[in-house]
Amino acid sequence: MPHSAPPPPTAVRPARPVTAEQGFLRAWAALVPAALGVAYFLWRAPDVDLARLQLAGTAAAAKEVYDGHAPAFRDALVAQMVWVACGAATLLLVFQIGHHAYSGLRGRQVAHWALIATFAGAVFGLVENGLLVGALRVRGRVDDWPFATATALETVKWLLLGASTVVGATVWATTVSRAGRGMRKKAEDPHTEETDDSDADDDTTTGAPHPQHPAHAPEVVPPWPVAEADGRVWPTGVAHPHAEPGIPSAHWRYQSTTAPGRQHAKLGFCVSGGGIRSATVTLGALQALRRSLREARYLVSVSGGGYTAGAMQLALNDTLTSRDAFAPGSPEEDHLRRHSKYVADGTGQWMVALGVLLRGLLASLFLLAAATGTVGLVLSWAYHDVPVTDLTHLAKPGIRFCTHCTTTPARPSFRDPAVWTVAYALVAAAGIWLLWLAAYVWDRADQTARWLARAFQAFVVLTLALTAVVFVLPLLAWSAVYLQTRHQVSRPDATVGAGLTVLITYFAALVGTLWRRRQTLRTGLSKVMDAVRGRSGLTRAVPNGLLQYLTVWVVLIVLAAVFLLILGWTTATGWAWPLWMQICVPAVLLFIGSLLDQTWMSLHPFYRRRLASAFAVRREILPGTEGTQVARPYDFATETTTLSEYGARKPDFPQVIFAAAGNLSGSDRTPPGRRAVSYTLSHDYVGGPDVGYACTACLEQRSKRHIARDLTVQSAVAISGAAFASAMGAQARAFQVLFALSNARLGSWLPNPGALAEQWSAPRWPAPPAPLIRRLPYLLREVFGRYPMDDRLLLVTDGGHYENLGLVELLRQGVRTAVCIDASGDIPPFATTLAQAIALAQEELGITITLHEPTALVPGSSDPLQPPSVLSALNARLSRTSVVTGDITYPEDLDIDGERGRHGTLIVARTTLTKDLPYELLSYAAAHPVFPHDSTSDQWFDHRQFDAYQTLGRCLGQRVQELLDGAEAS
Repeated sequence: MPHSAPPPPTAVRPARPVTAEQGFLRAWAALVPAALGVAYFLWRAPDVDLARLQLAGTAAAAKEVYDGHAPAFRDALVAQMVWVACGAATLLLVFQIGHHAYSGLRGRQVAHWALIATFAGAVFGLVENGLLVGALRVRGRVDDWPFATATALETVKWLLLGASTVVGATVWATTVSRAGRGMRKKAEDPHTEETDDSDADDDTTTGAPHPQHPAHAPEVVPPWPVAEADGRVWPTGVAHPHAEPGIPSAHWRYQSTTAPGRQHAKLGFCVSGGGIRSATVTLGALQALRRSLREARYLVSVSGGGYTAGAMQLALNDTLTSRDAFAPGSPEEDHLRRHSKYVADGTGQWMVALGVLLRGLLASLFLLAAATGTVGLVLSWAYHDVPVTDLTHLAKPGIRFCTHCTTTPARPSFRDPAVWTVAYALVAAAGIWLLWLAAYVWDRADQTARWLARAFQAFVVLTLALTAVVFVLPLLAWSAVYLQTRHQVSRPDATVGAGLTVLITYFAALVGTLWRRRQTLRTGLSKVMDAVRGRSGLTRAVPNGLLQYLTVWVVLIVLAAVFLLILGWTTATGWAWPLWMQICVPAVLLFIGSLLDQTWMSLHPFYRRRLASAFAVRREILPGTEGTQVARPYDFATETTTLSEYGARKPDFPQVIFAAAGNLSGSDRTPPGRRAVSYTLSHDYVGGPDVGYACTACLEQRSKRHIARDLTVQSAVAISGAAFASAMGAQARAFQVLFALSNARLGSWLPNPGALAEQWSAPRWPAPPAPLIRRLPYLLREVFGRYPMDDRLLLVTDGGHYENLGLVELLRQGVRTAVCIDASGDIPPFATTLAQAIALAQEELGITITLHEPTALVPGSSDPLQPPSVLSALNARLSRTSVVTGDITYPEDLDIDGERGRHGTLIVARTTLTKDLPYELLSYAAAHPVFPHDSTSDQWFDHRQFDAYQTLGRCLGQRVQELLDGAEAS
């Protein structure tokens, strides 16, 4: 692929912005040429088979078509020339106004390339018809070349114009919709400028007033800008706080940007991810650290740690303070202990959980199958009307499902001129590449080299598209019908095949989410194998995932084959379907696809409800009793726990920041080796330095109902713990595709603050509105893994996909003493998650962390318990300590109450065994070789597991409190 020197980064905007009224009128006026062209064609064109003549390829084949009717064909060709010219004029006008209607660079680029394709397709069409008209005027023998050239041009013409028409219809609908919205807003308030605040008055809550955003704080802070190789800059036209003259540029200056109004602090806590394991450890640790917790400024939580942090946040109210909430023996703690199997406890809840997964799977596969069938139906009619490769003979055997049809269809016959067209396009691409090479060697900065590079890319895309149209799709259609007739597939067989596809996908989804629980079921066999191999019991915490990977890949291959067969079969037979069926398939897709919210059809709502049933409680006094207190769960259906109100900082309790991960495509913003960036949710702002920050209260007011219901404390807890998702950072892509296809995903699509910066700061009608619901395109984004950084919504998932301790986010706030509760469940001997967080803090924030005696955390470093011969298995798992300290060095001074300095202290409490643990905890550890590293996939803790991990957390908290007390005393 050739490269050329990119132009200097510029923010290209229309020279003369048009008003909403102008855009609306120009969009409708653009349809006039096409309407006139169609009318003229219907009036002047005789009823002849033009497509057959245009694709004849030879003089002899053409003569068979027009023999005796040459004048009628000439009139039809002239009429089609007028039609093509008028239709192209309409598309050109649509793309020209679409350049104004799209505020984003991607939309403008698509309109730009579609405009070029339209112009080229129209020229090819006019030249083609001109050649045929001239050939039909010749009396006597006619050469083959005019008809062969016409066939080649016809192939390219309909490919370009067909694609341009689809894009043009989208651009036209978008223009009319946005211009109409702008006109409506202006009519409602003629004294204001055109704005896109149509979402501000949407009723997203139960009617309670939102907290007011401080007037001095910005509503949205854009992310730091990045420039791409082609010169595009995003976001455009914004200034970053660290872009002041005289301040040295450094990556960590951008990454250290936190939400406005947050100040440096003396003390902050972060609690790691790890599901219910981390939640119970965090509960015990924060109970022991309650005094210091009340003095802390920030509490950053990830995944399972957020279960407890969110529970404490929701338990606090005017009557229940931080001294009492979730205290040992409290109603809240008792409720949580009894509901630790929050996902499903009992046969009835298990049936509901499995049913929810099956419902999501059926919805996803049905929508994708309907979309595939609709695309195939369109292609079928395209091949029927313009048979670039003739597929007509496939329809009759294809729509006959019978057990006695043994005649297989003949292979599709490719037209020689169409085949040569593909070859010519490939040769043209190679020739342009050679020209580019010469121009690049002569002058690298020459404008000609850049144009040749773009032309080469365009011809490569054209060659691939022609190959698909001429060869790939016809062969796919033939293969589908061939397999059907060869194996005598009947309608019952097809139904059984569809059912089996659903079942194996369902099985794979269960395997992908529950497989790791098998480690607790093979303890006995593992003990024997470990003794034979001479390995300690610690290795039992590592599951063998080879069979799991193979299962997922087999299912993905099966699904790919099924969807390809659907596409091929519908392409071969769609035009011959009954009329009602041709109407129903796209109608059902349009109706369901436009009304179905993809996030709410996934496991996210179920996961959030189950989490809330265990963790979202508050203490109440039963009426008519003498002070009897109970823990009553929140009812999410009637009381949405909005972040701005319910997540607000309470007296004597730190500000809770839920750390999640925003998934982005490419590497322009994501840290090396990761596919996600920091995305936090708190009562004041939502977002991160790579995506920008948006005012939480403003976001709740401006977002549509479905999306606003995901901006709550309960949703923040669930999203921060969305471990199973269609995007999981650096995790295996195969699992992500499976979770997207099966709807077994826990993440949610939330507003992108970077896109909101342009919407809220540029009050022009082209600014896209906030989506009403997350429709089918968002599911397709998850399937294909496309997450543009300038999209209106971002897929937000588990914070562990960025950093699983929350340490980097805590350090971003600037704290002098950082306390980290690490219950991430790393496989010994080393704390891998801690090491990754330290490296990421250095890369992103310029912060250096030096641990003191980190090897004291390694299992086996402790003095053995007595007698060693009896307790050897347990001694191998004992660490010298579970709490280590370290030095933090910030790149710039922190300003805390007027005291400046760049040095701080890190305290890490890690879930590891030590010899001074309580007897009952060592007894549990001896009986459970995996403890304290139970898999995060095990979300069904019984009371023994809950008590063990809570006790371990309380011991960790007590040791950390001793260090904090000692530091305060000194």
